[in-house]
Amino acid sequence: MSSFRRLLLTAHCLFLLLMVSSPLRAQNSLVAPDSLGAQASFRAQDSLRAPDSLRIQDSLQARTFSGAQGSFQLVDGYRPEQFTPARKTISVGLVAVLSLGILADSYYTWWKDAEKSFSFYTEPWFGPPHLGIDRFGHLMGAYATFKIGRNVLLWGGHDPGAALWWAAGIAAWHSLEIEIGDGFSEYGFDYKDLLMGFTGVGYGILQTQVPFFNNFNFKFSYWSNLGSKTPASFVSDYDAMTIWLTANVHNLLPASINQYWPEFIQLAVGYGTADNQTLRELVIGFDFNLEAFTPCNNDMLLIQRSVNTFHLPAPAVSFTQGKDPAWYGLYFK
Repeated sequence: MSSFRRLLLTAHCLFLLLMVSSPLRAQNSLVAPDSLGAQASFRAQDSLRAPDSLRIQDSLQARTFSGAQGSFQLVDGYRPEQFTPARKTISVGLVAVLSLGILADSYYTWWKDAEKSFSFYTEPWFGPPHLGIDRFGHLMGAYATFKIGRNVLLWGGHDPGAALWWAAGIAAWHSLEIEIGDGFSEYGFDYKDLLMGFTGVGYGILQTQVPFFNNFNFKFSYWSNLGSKTPASFVSDYDAMTIWLTANVHNLLPASINQYWPEFIQLAVGYGTADNQTLRELVIGFDFNLEAFTPCNNDMLLIQRSVNTFHLPAPAVSFTQGKDPAWYGLYFK
């Protein structure tokens, strides 16, 4: 094992050890009284609803428990009475596995045979040779890592502030780690990729502080004709990747007419490449908002939010440079 690999692996393990040993504890005030149990019911908290087109995505975030001892707000949709010490421990382990999985994928995809001194490299923001799809990939990767990591920690019953900043730290660390790894490979450290990763983390944080932005989410789809490699290398085919920005039309419409637009149907705009990253591709279509459905428990909510980072196949039309528009009943890429 090269000195670079030893250094990277050691730094990553130290980071995970710090996370596991840190005092990620749920606040006692977040534990629901036993008497609320099965008789707890939901009601919308009107004070959290913005007027008309500025309404937030409140199907989960603006809910409270209401019971014999009063009412209190959910922890970003998660029910406090389902928090247990076992879930808290499991959640830390799941985030550690997610983090190690990202490292393994990066290693086997890009760095396995890296044997060179550290170097820098950059290319046009959205120009050749990749037409910017790799930039958006860095943004999406950091954004998804933050969102999934934060939700896993919330599912485990950790303090919302701790969950937020640990998820942000892990996602930002991976953005930096990837560029350091690239610096010791043929690719080189690219500050633009790093900034795109930090932008993804920043937008995820913004969504937690300004709920209106939950109406606009980044999503990812991948459908490669080359197949997948093992043990990692899931996204080495750039042409198979589409990065989406979705809009919750139901929430954005005025209250007087939003009933006519289903909450689980969103509009989406996607960006990708074709012909070995020589042609830009714009895709406009529909997106399925899984968070429009109220989950039965915290487990289903975590699954729902994690899967919702992916753009599921839906009707779309693609516009590729130099080609006629192509219509799809279900767009997989």
